[in-house]
Amino acid sequence: MKNALILSTGLILLPFSAQAAAPAEMHTCMLLTANEVSAAIGGRAGSSQEDNIVIPNGPAKGDIMGMCMWRAGAGGMVSVNMVHALQSAQREAGFAKLEENFAKLKAQGWTQETKVIGDAKCLSMKPPTGRDNVPGMTGCMVEAKGMALSVGAMSSGNQVAMEPIKELLDKAVARLQ
Repeated sequence: MKNALILSTGLILLPFSAQAAAPAEMHTCMLLTANEVSAAIGGRAGSSQEDNIVIPNGPAKGDIMGMCMWRAGAGGMVSVNMVHALQSAQREAGFAKLEENFAKLKAQGWTQETKVIGDAKCLSMKPPTGRDNVPGMTGCMVEAKGMALSVGAMSSGNQVAMEPIKELLDKAVARLQ
């Protein structure tokens, strides 16, 4: 599950990340509370787990991505992620890679819904029919204050709608220093 979340997070943030020097740690869990996450998903979120990873390849190679994750229900997860924002050609290369990865999922039968809500790009990916054990994903991303932020949810049951995820993203942006 964690690997799937990191993959989906990387797919969402790839077009926004940068190679600028990053701090040793990003304190991403300070951007949302467990109560806010619980309200958004309509159920109890567990305690948060923070992590920072060095991006291994692509346009953002070497940058640090800060992540915070909460367990949500049986087999679900919510995350907030941030990384330095990419510019111009690097950003376009990231978007191209993102579309390439989504095309691979769609070729396997996944369905994708995208929506722009305010200044955020949101998407929902649903697994193919009959793949009940594979979690669906919903996420929103935005660029703010020189950072790319995303909030995403994965669940095997009822998929979280885009609007509550966008509300979480707005709260995270408001707390961004």
